Amino acid sequence: MDLKKTGKALMLGGLLVGTAACGSNNESSDEPQGAQDVSIYSMSSTYEGEIRGYVGKYLQDELGVNVNVIPNSVGGTSRLETRLTTGELGDLIVFTTQKDLNRAKTAGIIEDLTEYKEKLPNVTRFEDAVARAETIFEGLYGIPTTVSQEAEVTKTNPTWLPSMRYDYYKELGSPEIETYWDYGVLAEQMVEAHPETENGDKFYALSLFSEWDGNSVNQLRSIAKSQGYTDTDGVNRYEFINVSVFDDSYEDILSEDSLYLQALKWANDLHKKGLLDPDSASQTWEDYLKKAEKGQSAIMPWGYTGELNFNPVNPELTSQGKGYKLVPNNELLVADQKTTTYGNNWFWAVSKNAKNKDKALELLDFLYSDEGHLFWENGPQGIMWDINDDGKPYLTELGSGSWEAQAPEEAGGGALSETFKKLVNGPSVDQQSVSPILNEPANRSVWETTLLESATELDKQWTEDHDGALNSKEYLLENGLLASYDIADVPLVERGDELDLTYNQVGAVIKEYSWQMIYARDDETFDSLKNEMIEKAKNLGYDRCVESEQTIAQAWFAAR
Repeated sequence: MDLKKTGKALMLGGLLVGTAACGSNNESSDEPQGAQDVSIYSMSSTYEGEIRGYVGKYLQDELGVNVNVIPNSVGGTSRLETRLTTGELGDLIVFTTQKDLNRAKTAGIIEDLTEYKEKLPNVTRFEDAVARAETIFEGLYGIPTTVSQEAEVTKTNPTWLPSMRYDYYKELGSPEIETYWDYGVLAEQMVEAHPETENGDKFYALSLFSEWDGNSVNQLRSIAKSQGYTDTDGVNRYEFINVSVFDDSYEDILSEDSLYLQALKWANDLHKKGLLDPDSASQTWEDYLKKAEKGQSAIMPWGYTGELNFNPVNPELTSQGKGYKLVPNNELLVADQKTTTYGNNWFWAVSKNAKNKDKALELLDFLYSDEGHLFWENGPQGIMWDINDDGKPYLTELGSGSWEAQAPEEAGGGALSETFKKLVNGPSVDQQSVSPILNEPANRSVWETTLLESATELDKQWTEDHDGALNSKEYLLENGLLASYDIADVPLVERGDELDLTYNQVGAVIKEYSWQMIYARDDETFDSLKNEMIEKAKNLGYDRCVESEQTIAQAWFAAR
């Protein structure tokens, strides 16, 4: 299907009917029939029911399918155990772990798709991902998700970029920032000049939250990612070591002068000056997000909470050049994963008990096509998005407005937000990979037209100050501040129960003591707590955990 030529007529009006549906079960038929039912059992979805609206109508018209979504979890309770016993996993399944897919394979209820490859030409073009799955599962029992045909540097701003109140930064004369820790000095000056937000809320140098903490204080641990380190090779996650992305080195987070310990001291220094949000240790993500939307922190360690949460809900300020943007420091070197040809650890699978196996295979293959890639991310062409005369994708007037706006009735109606991506939550092709149809990524937020047309006065000022860069990623690339790295074909290393218990015990100690150190009343108390934390962690097996991760990292070094 050529979307550039025929997509608008097909997708906006919904007047042309796609390829005739196949017969029921696995028997094909040349006779046109109504849309057939295909159910998707999704380990990651929270939606239950038929996909309706403009997305449902497109699937009916173009593929001849009615899609019904069955979430794994209902009321917080997983239904997988029961479904594995009964074999009722719908037609297609979205697995979010290798472990669960292997359980389904062992139960004998998912297909080896090797014999169906000729029906999956779009899937099998991702040769690295298919080969990896065949090696992992000893057969093609799962199709890796978030795949790309090439390892590409994305256009999306990295999560780990710090952002600051850019207007306050300019008030201070846009000073050069030597290290990450110097943000604290600037933040203190900002709070002195602006003790309250525009709406009268308390303004802090730094606010944190604890809900997403794993085996350490998450936001502070992630600062290492802006210094050329990562905590993942794309397959395995490293809990206690930071791994360099540009050489074969690593540091354990409790080593002397590690970035993690430096980050704890940095936060503690702000606390002792009364500049740290006192709710940091107890507040949830939702609590934190509300404060981010109010702009109650001078610096946001995860910069998107300033740029994507504060800026859009404060248009009256951004129109005056006020809000959050990247302010780089001289040591900035941001670790950034490229798209991967191997996919990730989520998988699509086909049930052996599929009632409409041919249609299930057709839908699965469509999702891995160039057209399906765009449909999954943005819906049918001509509703939220289109392609202009210059061949560039752009957001329509409808797509530029409220996410809860209704699609045209002739296209099927329903809220724009009710996309296949949201309802099923089972990815296929990486949204950051470049679409050959668009010559840009499927991710509409980084389209050139989007960045230009949505630019506020704040964005325009920042662009002017940063050599014409339209977003932070462009600036990082042009100035050699990005450490992009490939995802290598390394195995997922499963920890045994004994080591897993050790991880949990060690992590609990590190997390508890880290927060105590952040709130320590003086340097002596901070150092005492640090020494006690290290001693307890090591007594519980910290060194064993580190050695395990170093072994995994060495395998990554050899493969990349």
